[in-house]
Amino acid sequence: MDFKVEQGLLNKKGAYALILKLDRKTVIAVGALGRVTFKAGYYAYVGSAMAGIKRRIKRYFKPIEKPRWHIDYLLKHAIIVGVVVFPSNRKREDVIARRLARQFDFVDNFGASDSKLKSHLFYSEQFEKLRDALLKSSKNAVLIEF
Repeated sequence: MDFKVEQGLLNKKGAYALILKLDRKTVIAVGALGRVTFKAGYYAYVGSAMAGIKRRIKRYFKPIEKPRWHIDYLLKHAIIVGVVVFPSNRKREDVIARRLARQFDFVDNFGASDSKLKSHLFYSEQFEKLRDALLKSSKNAVLIEF
């Protein structure tokens, strides 16, 4: 990914949502969560980037040698089709995840070990529904599509 296009935006703090595409139903061993069945479709993974958006999302575009986070296990099977960034000086990922949880199915406990929420990973059969919900979840949301 060429991060130069959105350099000013990506240098800010905030939250982000990776939009992933999984082509077929897949069972994945996800660390301590164990074996998880993922339906074919689109997923949004919401995370925090308080040290900088670019710094945070850049790691997802590198090969994953040894998975550390829940999302690392899924990324071995899915492709990133977009990123929505939410520039902010305040932590916003729980607010965004809470809004998505009202609209979409989610994977229990995924990416939420440091959160009071049940999940930070949300599912939709349709890219557009997930994208639109993410963009509506915050007035300063910006989509970077691939």
